[in-house]
Amino acid sequence: MNESSAADKLIVSLIVAVFCISLLQKFPDVVGLAFYSDLVNWYYSPLVISMNAVMARFVTYPALMVAHNPQTYVIVTGLILLVALVLSVHMLLKLLRVFGLQRWRALIFALSPSFIFFAYYNIDVVGILFILSALYFALRERWTVSAVSLGLAVATKVFPFIYIPFVWLVQRDWKQRIRYASVAFLIWLVVNLPFVITNFSDWYLFVTVQGQWGIEDSWMIFVLPQMSEISHYLSYLLLALGVIDILRRRMPLERAWFAATLVFVLTSFKFPPQYFLYLLPYVVILGFDRLEPFLLADMLNALIIVTWFTPWLNAGNPLAASSPTQWIGLARELLLLGVLVYVLRPGILKWSLQPVSFESAGQQLPGSTETK
Repeated sequence: MNESSAADKLIVSLIVAVFCISLLQKFPDVVGLAFYSDLVNWYYSPLVISMNAVMARFVTYPALMVAHNPQTYVIVTGLILLVALVLSVHMLLKLLRVFGLQRWRALIFALSPSFIFFAYYNIDVVGILFILSALYFALRERWTVSAVSLGLAVATKVFPFIYIPFVWLVQRDWKQRIRYASVAFLIWLVVNLPFVITNFSDWYLFVTVQGQWGIEDSWMIFVLPQMSEISHYLSYLLLALGVIDILRRRMPLERAWFAATLVFVLTSFKFPPQYFLYLLPYVVILGFDRLEPFLLADMLNALIIVTWFTPWLNAGNPLAASSPTQWIGLARELLLLGVLVYVLRPGILKWSLQPVSFESAGQQLPGSTETK
């Protein structure tokens, strides 16, 4: 066994251990461990699964088929997520090698407070796997595999569709671009179609529920009523403007995807704390020298769930603008806004956060059209 292989196995083992801690936090009937989890909640209210993207059912349905108690259900869903997590770490390590970065950076992902709370919470680790796969294969110009991965990512969490225009920027012609988008759409359709055919109203519930969702952990709660429909339209408008601005800058693909993810969470009318997990892999692979802004935002993000179910900490209603929970969320967003400003305009904020360039790693990869 060579040194590199041994280090990778140690890193994977540590990340798996932290995942097990996250699962134990949510394990039913363990004295003193009563942390809320979307996945556990779905066991008691299976209809809620329909309110989530289709890929959630590929995690929960197998568990519901074999589980006769919540403990078995948690173990089965945990094993499914664990497989996705191990594959995600494998992709992270491959990307670190691509960028010439040290493998230890993968531990930033596992030692994050948000990872500890939310690795076992919803199915976000599945979405992360498909996003990382789509990015890796896009950098390698294996467009079909990348498109398949991105289609699965959209079937898991809808927002990754915003990555497609950035892939188009680095592709050669419109034939290639149309093929990429078509493959991604067809994969999304193949995953969704069985549910559309068998029970359309149940499948469509995801769309209707999302359309009725109120403001959640977003700065918008300080300027709009919690159930305001305007928040949805404002969110879509700001997201579109942000994506257009990033496209105009023609950044390297991995930085553009990071910036787009930041724009998504910062412009959304809901920014539940588990969404922070989608930022962590980029922090790992972009090679930031200073991590203080991310670490502080990460800790604040974890505090949201700590205060959410504790009335004396959230002032009785965690969704109210007057609640400390929402002020913690606002502080988290302001920190992330500073990171976004730096990524888009490095000259404005003089943090030592410059990502390692491909040139410094001795490589020039597809999608890296910008030099320092």
